[in-house]
Amino acid sequence: RMEADLTGDGPSEQQIRPRKRGRSSKVTRSMILSAASEEFSENGYDAATTASIARRAGVTQPLVHYHFGSKERLWKTTVNELFDRLNARLAAKSEELEGMGPACRLAGIGHAFIDFTIEAPQLARMINHDGVVEGARLEWLVDEHVRPLAEVWEKEIEAAREAGLIKDIPAPFLSFMFVGAAQLFFNLSPLVTQLFGLEPRSPETAKEYANALIEVFLKGCDRSSDADA
Repeated sequence: RMEADLTGDGPSEQQIRPRKRGRSSKVTRSMILSAASEEFSENGYDAATTASIARRAGVTQPLVHYHFGSKERLWKTTVNELFDRLNARLAAKSEELEGMGPACRLAGIGHAFIDFTIEAPQLARMINHDGVVEGARLEWLVDEHVRPLAEVWEKEIEAAREAGLIKDIPAPFLSFMFVGAAQLFFNLSPLVTQLFGLEPRSPETAKEYANALIEVFLKGCDRSSDADA
């Protein structure tokens, strides 16, 4: 099985690529990344192989190594690409909400996160696989992507807390509560469909669920509810 880095003067892409008229190197690379996100998210890093990724992409295994060198490098590139898209989505929403109150910002950024989860469920599934395996890969994932993203979300939570809008619940607890609820409904969509007859990724159901989650999250954290108890 071919999983090691390819070094030295190897064949060109034209020599190892199946002949399909009009396919550029950029398109081929994109196809491999798309296939990799599906393979890693379904089977996890250890069970995934570059051979299975090549089959999904409709290319040869040597072509996968030509573009990415190794399975680990392909995994990291896939993670980077997904997080880049998520971060861009959240940054755009944050800029759009500039000057708005903390509760409005939490709701808006929360909606943006849910929208991305629906669009690209592969990222959450990959994190679920690798989040339970201690080691260098998890350390890289946390240091490179998860911790910086968590710090952004926790900053928004702290702003709402300082404004007296939410209860004094530790930010990590709130982060995991929200992220877990945001992802599970969509990541387990076959189960949800079998159990409730709902299609989580239909626009109507997705919007209704997102609105309900944001409302429950904000009202459950609302400090004023303490006075009503």
